[in-house]
Amino acid sequence: MDNRYIGKVIEEMSSFFEENGFKEIGNCEYQNEKCKVKVEYDDARQMYALKKADEGGEYSELSAWLFDDSQTERDAASVGIDFTETLSESLGVKKNSRVAAAVDMPTANKDGADIGTFAKKVLDVYPQFKEPYRAHIAKYGNFLYLNFFGETLVPQLKETLISGDKKAIKKIFTVFESTYITGDKDTVNAMLACIAAAVCDDDKVKANLAETLKENDHMLKSVTALGEKIKTNKKLSAALIK
Repeated sequence: MDNRYIGKVIEEMSSFFEENGFKEIGNCEYQNEKCKVKVEYDDARQMYALKKADEGGEYSELSAWLFDDSQTERDAASVGIDFTETLSESLGVKKNSRVAAAVDMPTANKDGADIGTFAKKVLDVYPQFKEPYRAHIAKYGNFLYLNFFGETLVPQLKETLISGDKKAIKKIFTVFESTYITGDKDTVNAMLACIAAAVCDDDKVKANLAETLKENDHMLKSVTALGEKIKTNKKLSAALIK
């Protein structure tokens, strides 16, 4: 049971609870004059769950986050931020949030190896994702890159491959193939997972990818292998396929 970071989840929600009259009535369970709220870890699903019960009613789930042994206290803080946003929306509470406009865009590292460099290159190709990037960082306080790319890059890449637009395909795959050579292990794995998620459930997209990577058989085999993993890995699938 990975319940070790539940205190961090609650810590991120504590200001909201205080501002909105919630008092602790049990272990990770809070109540104000309108409703009860609790946070718990569902061991069977490997998820943190946020539940809410209106006065006199039964608990129902508002949100859930996959969370296993590979994740950290920092990830738990992001869960707490998301749960706060979800609860705020459910209660109709207007809450002060970080100002997205003040968020810096990612920058390229000199060696071109890290996830920030890859993110910058992706945003250079798809500038329409710059505002969603700012909003993502403003909401979560750090870069949950698989979730962000799952919401932006993966569907865009699928659309680009379906279109058959050779110029558009070449533009993004120039970034991918360069990253495959220069990126660090985590960055390369994240990039390959995004490509795999875009093609794993569509034979036409797979065929277009095979044509695109016909000169890079090693990279194509890496994507294909990851595609099989995504189908069976709940965490990766939830993050990358929306």
